Amino acid sequence: MAVDEETKKKDELELYQIDDKAIVPFFRDHLEDLKRFLHEHKEQNLSLLVMLKQFIRTYRMPFNMQRYMEVQRTFIQQSIHEKMQDRQAAVSHWIQEHAGRHRDRMIQLQCLYLDKVKEKLLPEIEALLDKRIEALQAHKNEK
Repeated sequence: MAVDEETKKKDELELYQIDDKAIVPFFRDHLEDLKRFLHEHKEQNLSLLVMLKQFIRTYRMPFNMQRYMEVQRTFIQQSIHEKMQDRQAAVSHWIQEHAGRHRDRMIQLQCLYLDKVKEKLLPEIEALLDKRIEALQAHKNEK
């Protein structure tokens, strides 16, 4: 699928709205799900970066939910600002029409952003996974 220059510029601008500091905590908070996901897909022999992107696409969760909701609220306000209709009806209509596409776009941007931070991110995620595996093995040996 060809991407026009305007879309590329928009992607670049929106990539900078992703909260860098939320990425590692996101994976730490979802470490059990990530571990299970990696285990279930290990036969695919894909790189950790590709697997992280698939995890994000599968679970469809923003790195920072609070920031995601703020951005979504801004999109809603921009979309209904010119309309003088009932605010609640306008918000409801926007959610029905645009919320799914908005989340899909944010998930795609998060995946693109992983490419930008992979050199720093991948060692941190690998360390989280290794630490968790060691903790599980230690707990297993205690029994």
